[in-house]
Amino acid sequence: MIKISVIVPVYKVPQNLLRACLDSLKSQTLQECEFIVVSDGAPETECSICKEFASRDSRFRFFEKEHSGVSATRNFGIEFIEGEYIAFVDCDDRINSNMLEECYSYAKRCNSDIITMDFFVTEKNIDTIRLQKPKAKEADDFIREILSGRLFGGLWSRIIKSDFYKRNPVKWRTDLGYCEDVVFWAEFCKANPKISYMNKAFYHYVQDNNDSITRNYTIEKFKERQKYIQILKSILPQSFSKEVNLAAFYVKMEAMQNKMLSVQTFMSFERTTLYTLSISSVPFITKLYLLFHIFTMTVFKKSYKEYL
Repeated sequence: MIKISVIVPVYKVPQNLLRACLDSLKSQTLQECEFIVVSDGAPETECSICKEFASRDSRFRFFEKEHSGVSATRNFGIEFIEGEYIAFVDCDDRINSNMLEECYSYAKRCNSDIITMDFFVTEKNIDTIRLQKPKAKEADDFIREILSGRLFGGLWSRIIKSDFYKRNPVKWRTDLGYCEDVVFWAEFCKANPKISYMNKAFYHYVQDNNDSITRNYTIEKFKERQKYIQILKSILPQSFSKEVNLAAFYVKMEAMQNKMLSVQTFMSFERTTLYTLSISSVPFITKLYLLFHIFTMTVFKKSYKEYL
């Protein structure tokens, strides 16, 4: 019986990071698991490394497909799972050798549909732990904490019960290249899964890949982030409007910090409410700067109530 299926999309990753990732899977103390490694049109050098691991460890299952993005690759890989639980690992990250064994034992004790856990941010082999500690375990509150930035939205910091997923299948959106994990959780949690928190870290979110799609900010990336906000608005009920407005605020702040957004555009796209500004985590001086522009636009262009 396979206890955990791990899906690993592979595409244009430095060979040393890919080997470190696959080595961390191979070292898992849990034997009743499978590693579904999927080449998303990866170069032959990367495919050769994957084939090498598959030939030496029967837990590895290697698949190849044309390049279509990480979402399509996860949709492809999840069709082959046989485990009781599903885990996800990015090909430039790695996990501790006891992760799957401990996660499986904890999940069985809790009988939960989702287990969320802490993780490490790893740069130049230096680990910084990121504690999650969700305030609540209800599905709606789980999404609110992700949108507010209190919880990380990454797929890999959680495992999912396969039976629950099969009863409530959600596909990753192939039309979105940013925060597709958050959109997945927003849709998946509509089924009201039971969520438990494991106060341990096993996953290493490695920051040494300079070619990672999460880096190198461009105006196209800002447009993707705008699209992400519009999708959130379309799938979440009105009761999430404050959290979506806060998510939009952080999207705009990222664009401003990368000099991709003027103050005027900042004000016109998903206008930031005074409530959002007050609860955001930006420095106080930044709040004053933005408040000045909100006040200016309020006095000369818009009614004050528009920002309440």
